[in-house]
Amino acid sequence: MRLSQKSRAEALAFLTAFVTLFVQLLVSRMVPAKLLNNYAFLVISLTMLGFAFSGVILSWRLPWFLNNLADAITSSAALFVLSTVGAAAIFYHADAGTQIAFTRPQFIIDLMHWIPLSLLFAIPFAFCGLILGVLLSSPDLPTRRIYCFDLLGSALGAFTVIPAITHLGVERSVVAACALLLAGAFLLTLPAGRLCRMLTAGATLVLLLSTAFSDRLFEMTYPKGSLLAAAQQHMAIEHVAWDPVARIEVTRIPPPLNPEASPFPSLLGENRIFLTRFKRMLTQNNYAFAYAVDYDGTKESLRGIEETIYSAAYHATSVPLPQVLVIGVGGGFDILTALAFDPADITAVEVNGATVKILTSTYRDYFRKWVDDPRLHLIQGEGRHFLETTDRHFDIIQLSGVDSYSGTPGAAHVFSENYLYTTEAFSRYLSHLRNDGILNMMRLEYARPREMLRALTTAVDALRRAGVKRPADHIMMVTQPDGRFTALLVKRTPFTASEQQRLEGWTLTSRFLRVAASPQLNAQGANMYQVFLSLSDPQQEADFVANYPFDVSPVDDTRPFFFRYSYWWHLFPSEAILWGAIIPVMEYSVIVLMLVISLACVLCIYVPLRYFASHGLRVNHAPRYALYFAGTGLGYLAIEIALLQKFGLFLGHPNYALSVVLAALLLATGLGSLFSDRIVEAFRRVRFVSYVVAAVILAEYGFIFPHLPGLMGLSFWLRAAIVFSLVLPIGACLGIFVPSAIEQMKPTATSFVPWAWGINGIFSVLAPVLSVAFSITWGINALLLAAIPIYLVVGFSLPDTCETIVPSVR
Repeated sequence: MRLSQKSRAEALAFLTAFVTLFVQLLVSRMVPAKLLNNYAFLVISLTMLGFAFSGVILSWRLPWFLNNLADAITSSAALFVLSTVGAAAIFYHADAGTQIAFTRPQFIIDLMHWIPLSLLFAIPFAFCGLILGVLLSSPDLPTRRIYCFDLLGSALGAFTVIPAITHLGVERSVVAACALLLAGAFLLTLPAGRLCRMLTAGATLVLLLSTAFSDRLFEMTYPKGSLLAAAQQHMAIEHVAWDPVARIEVTRIPPPLNPEASPFPSLLGENRIFLTRFKRMLTQNNYAFAYAVDYDGTKESLRGIEETIYSAAYHATSVPLPQVLVIGVGGGFDILTALAFDPADITAVEVNGATVKILTSTYRDYFRKWVDDPRLHLIQGEGRHFLETTDRHFDIIQLSGVDSYSGTPGAAHVFSENYLYTTEAFSRYLSHLRNDGILNMMRLEYARPREMLRALTTAVDALRRAGVKRPADHIMMVTQPDGRFTALLVKRTPFTASEQQRLEGWTLTSRFLRVAASPQLNAQGANMYQVFLSLSDPQQEADFVANYPFDVSPVDDTRPFFFRYSYWWHLFPSEAILWGAIIPVMEYSVIVLMLVISLACVLCIYVPLRYFASHGLRVNHAPRYALYFAGTGLGYLAIEIALLQKFGLFLGHPNYALSVVLAALLLATGLGSLFSDRIVEAFRRVRFVSYVVAAVILAEYGFIFPHLPGLMGLSFWLRAAIVFSLVLPIGACLGIFVPSAIEQMKPTATSFVPWAWGINGIFSVLAPVLSVAFSITWGINALLLAAIPIYLVVGFSLPDTCETIVPSVR
């Protein structure tokens, strides 16, 4: 192959970028299936170190790569295949340790345990980085077109990964992507080297074996103490299904189920006959769980479900034949609870397509009796978006632990943001309740309350925004005696004396339930819920939140990180009890990643410069170029993450953020790269493009984004078109920066292009970490606006063309 043939080089850039992003997103699904997202966040971030190290290799051996392009590219593709399959197999079979660390030392130990495995996933991306880096560094190839096809391939990868996971699953999709890159690289280069052909043959054999023995190769070893680890020991895992949101597992429950031995007896009740009907369980990413009771279609088979905390709202309400909305179907327990109380209608919304398929197809015979009930309307969709687009009102709205504790594919770098628990969400729930309607939100709780306490503060905030003077009169709470599971009941109107008496009377019949807060009990101040509700003054409530040892402040759509309760000062708390009460995961993660990045900076920035200097090579204004490429890595990822979070809710499903937002951003960036020479010529300098980026972001933030919630009722295609039109000008401007600087360096400092590529890669690793920390601390809007000064610095740091490069001399 002669890589001066631009069409083949462009096809290689397109194909490599497609597979790179495609596989990275698949890795982002693999990891949460084994680890909680706290660890997945680190693993996914570290994979991008591969691109940084590819820059180091090219800085050292660029002439060899340029002189042996065909063999180098196909060999890199073959090594990508071998390392991807190998890293995945090792990760699946590796000792998983414990799923949850309960102490800080254990968290650090687990972190150190997983970082080496994390770095395994960086190896494949180093080989992709070699292919893209050598194509961008070649003086015979047009940088702007190569970079354009690189981004277009990435856009297609973002767009196709959702259907691939849905139809093939993650493991088969990884193998298919590897085969595509290997075949494409070989056919486009036709290498002649013997070693290259041997590597290609070996990679082909590995792919064939991976296809034939995928069940053995990708058999997961689950963390000790997790739900699936116990099920795996008893051969009880029946079915595994992939969905882009999460992986769903179906397991058998070995009889008998003993509520007294369960940490959550309030979910089970005491009826021994009913307990024998707990035959299966659905888990999501080996953590969030839902019981799947064997229901034969008769009310007699549900006798006992009225003892569980799921039925709290039905005992409180006086509405006959209630209209019910269930958000998060799982195994159907909330639906069966509703059926036990003779509802007029049940609307059930489930975000996970794999769950819906299990209920309606794979296990249809098991779930048929309630799935086919004419009163049930099962909808696949996101609960918040459903409420934004319907005008229906309900007597009971129920959410039972709705989350997966994992980032969505479109937001793999964030800690479990969830728009179901924000103030805006509570306001939407209240607006869809009838006058006597009840919202029942149930979740796990800690010994020192924080999770349901934050739900309570958010509900009070929503009630105050609705004009309610005494929110405490509108709220009741039911918990287990040990407080480990809690139900929050909220009404638009105050709870009546009879409703309070009915709920109190019901809990008195159970050993596993008690009323934790009510208008009649709050004055006692017996627990933190009562203490907070007894304040009845916004300033006192704010003081309570500010002085509480955990972050339980109300969350909103700009900071939807409901599950983050830590502060930065929790790293070194003054109270000894807090050392064991909370692990500041985000804060520790940032520190660990900063240490890793610091080492990478030495290896990828300073060491190559010393190597160049020892060979008589230098580039003028090296610090300014380093700042330029570091800034583009930080700024681009900050904008990407902010837009993914910003538009995910607007589009109506977490998968759409990936398919529409990320694909549109990459496509627009590619088009900006293609025409970057004309745009820069029109603006005269790159720094003026920075002004345009700032102006566009400020204009959209100030004049368009505030109106998006009112447009959520539009059809999906109209909403997608709106998102694309908003992303297009931003992405087009962002596509100008990297190719313009590389084209400037190429003529007289070709050897420094891989160095710049590596710097961009390093700070692309750091960017998600800092973006998450920034977004959690100050909000998504602040993250988007923070990208403006970054790009202004980028624009000013690029030296003038005529003064930048000093010709390389020996």
